[in-house]
Amino acid sequence: MPTVKRTKKETKSKAAAPKNAETKTAHTGSRLPHHMLLGALLRPHMSERAHTLSVTQNKYIFMVNPEANKRIVKEAIEHRYNVTVRSVNIVRDPAKTTHWRNMPGRGMRSKKAIVTVKAGEKIEIA
Repeated sequence: MPTVKRTKKETKSKAAAPKNAETKTAHTGSRLPHHMLLGALLRPHMSERAHTLSVTQNKYIFMVNPEANKRIVKEAIEHRYNVTVRSVNIVRDPAKTTHWRNMPGRGMRSKKAIVTVKAGEKIEIA
């Protein structure tokens, strides 16, 4: 590989920027773009199990975008519901087999996020 010689100005400008500086956007207060936070959460998942988890263990279940990861889900929930998220667990449901005109097919895969919120905080889901 060819080596590149750097001038003193180039090395000083790179050294001036801290390595672990967090650059947060002004609008969301997050490190992620606003459009990623908006599309991450699809809807809250309401079932008997979800209700029991929210009452007893302060955990809430959301259907999320299949492209979303734990970090995106955490920041989206903190941004939308103004709570502190302790942990995020993600579960992928397999695609269901469907039939149309006697031809087998595959349904959509879904992705759920089980979000644990800080003790004393609640998410109001209407």
